[in-house]
Amino acid sequence: MADYIYAQAPYPILEVALGASAALMAGVCGAAFQTPDPMAGLNLYVMVVAPTGEGKEAGHDGIDALVRAVVEGVNDTQVPDMPSAKDFIGPSHFASETALVRHLVKSRCFVSLFGEAGKWLQRVSNPRGSQHDKDVGTALLKLYGKSRNGSVFRGSAFADTGKNIPDVVSPALSLYAEGTPETVFANMTEDMISDGLFPRFLVLESVGRWSDLNRNALCSPPPELTAKLSALCFRSLQLMQQGTYAQVRIDPEADELLEAFRVAIRGTLKSAGDEVSRHFWSRSHLRAVKLASLAAVGVDMEVPTITREIAVWAINVEKTATNGVSARFDRGDAGGSENNEAKQERELKKAIIRYLATEYDALKNTARTTRAMHADHVIPDAFLQQSVANNAAFTKDRLGKTAALKRAIGNMLSADYLIQVDPGTMVKKYKKSTRFKAYGIGNASYFNDAPEDDGSDADNFFTG
Repeated sequence: MADYIYAQAPYPILEVALGASAALMAGVCGAAFQTPDPMAGLNLYVMVVAPTGEGKEAGHDGIDALVRAVVEGVNDTQVPDMPSAKDFIGPSHFASETALVRHLVKSRCFVSLFGEAGKWLQRVSNPRGSQHDKDVGTALLKLYGKSRNGSVFRGSAFADTGKNIPDVVSPALSLYAEGTPETVFANMTEDMISDGLFPRFLVLESVGRWSDLNRNALCSPPPELTAKLSALCFRSLQLMQQGTYAQVRIDPEADELLEAFRVAIRGTLKSAGDEVSRHFWSRSHLRAVKLASLAAVGVDMEVPTITREIAVWAINVEKTATNGVSARFDRGDAGGSENNEAKQERELKKAIIRYLATEYDALKNTARTTRAMHADHVIPDAFLQQSVANNAAFTKDRLGKTAALKRAIGNMLSADYLIQVDPGTMVKKYKKSTRFKAYGIGNASYFNDAPEDDGSDADNFFTG
């Protein structure tokens, strides 16, 4: 499916092809198949990010073409039409939580396609948004983990009993969203991240390459692809109608690899210096297992088995995606400008690391620092002020950059990352006045936890 979506695109994008095919697989298989123990449904939330005009719409078009081919069939003798397959595609807008759940009652396994989803994501995650939008966001948070066999999404009761919504057993809602860096990342606040919806997405961003026009774009899916997707739709519908599921198996080598990935993530979570990283990495293992399970179903829908090759591929995709998002926040390229304390802390941390890593001769005329201060890792307050003077994370804070910096330093002092040097020491040891403000390092490990290069290749989605 990824090959077809890539080949039918006027401007092919690897991330779009991968994201759209994974989302469609999740929409078809989410409720009928379960991951190896511990079990979870195969639903996914996928976000593809690319600049305007690069060709993101090819994902929607490819999904529509694939489902239409299954619905209409190839011909009467080869692949019969399957009108019920259209139910695997859900609404592109939910006006309220009630509307969302009512559709789940009707069809408990589907993928919804969202265009320009950055603004939509901001609405449903914004604590100051409308109540309807916030209710939809809350429902999406809960539904992400409700596809496990036997799990129940509870309905609602109204004064008018005719409007009551029944419980939904093992609903498998998948999302395929697309957006630009400006709409997805630029206004992403700490509140929206801690809300938890955005970190549930597999975020695939197209960076640094523009494809040429594909003058030989495919129009219709190949008959053999349509036949296999049609068989998969039939298999999923059959399992759901029988009220049962197929559990994906896993080879010992693949199990060992995915377990090692889980353990490594736990170590990352323990050493992460901020909540943003924790939120993004905390779901990485589950997403990798779901991706691997979906690939296994694509290989063999009767006895799906995660092999070592599939596990390596899924882990690489997940690491590439999550490292990409985390790097944006680490660089300060993402996050809302209004009172985003996490982003300010990261910028302040980078300034301190820069001071510690720079040779004294390059700093001796900066902020009245001295060789003794630099040798003792004592950072002048004036150096920090100079470092953030033109930084958007501070200059756009509604409190003003001075107050924002004071707050950020205060947070580091409270957390014992920094220690303010007392005036007596400044006078006796560093020959400064009692009014000279400077800080020492309270927790060296906090300033020494830069992520290592994992060697992953951002272009290596399909080969793993």
